[in-house]
Amino acid sequence: MTDFPAALPDIPLVEWASAINTRRSVRSYKGQRVDPAALAALHGFCTALPARSIARVAVLDDAPPDLFTGLVVGGYGRVTGAGSAFLVIGRSDADLVQETMGYLGEAALLEATAMGLGTCWVAGSFDRTVASRLVDLGPEEQVFAISPLGYAEEKPRRSEALLKAMVRAKHRRPVLEIAPGFDEEHWPAWAAEGVRLARIAPSAVNRQPWRFELDQGAVKVTVVKRGAEGSVSRLLDVGIAMLHFEVGARLMGASGVWQVLGSPDVALFRPIPR
Repeated sequence: MTDFPAALPDIPLVEWASAINTRRSVRSYKGQRVDPAALAALHGFCTALPARSIARVAVLDDAPPDLFTGLVVGGYGRVTGAGSAFLVIGRSDADLVQETMGYLGEAALLEATAMGLGTCWVAGSFDRTVASRLVDLGPEEQVFAISPLGYAEEKPRRSEALLKAMVRAKHRRPVLEIAPGFDEEHWPAWAAEGVRLARIAPSAVNRQPWRFELDQGAVKVTVVKRGAEGSVSRLLDVGIAMLHFEVGARLMGASGVWQVLGSPDVALFRPIPR
């Protein structure tokens, strides 16, 4: 087994755990430009992220409105008023590209959330032609996902509320479904908290295609491949959940590393003995 290449050596645990618990997907923004100091801080944060040969996150200070396209017929889910954006970029020929993009992209979104900014994963509906013109792409690089970035409207538009109802955005699978055999009395506290935070990770159409299993003192995450794949890889979703799990585990004192496994298993989080 090899270590997950995108592992973050330092995580602001309290700030990101708070962001995980309070964050919501925002599609309606106030239309004002993000503070330059905040943008500069996010540029520095994204530049320092690891695994740039596989995936990276770029900050777009000024995002044109045509970057964001309507999600469904009638304009439901359309992003409005966002002045800036994240672009999640990956090498299409690289191993682990989807998991890495999910993990690093969510790191950027949590950092922005902790700064008081609104975000929203958009991987299935944005103008890829426009996105590719807004950033210098290397060989085999593509923009796989984006996120608007800005100050959220206090009251979302009716179309945004309808979209969330359509995908049941507040619905989460029971813990025993995403972690079969879960038993809070027998699972270590770090593993239980990791599952709790992973359970509320965002995913395409709220499908939550991850499963966690306690495996001889470690926790294994696998991807559920049942049903239509759609335009967004389930492994990108799993990468997001991996970061959430790691924040929870570390918050409870379990430093560790993700070790890459073979399909359909994805990775194993193994705590490092103190």
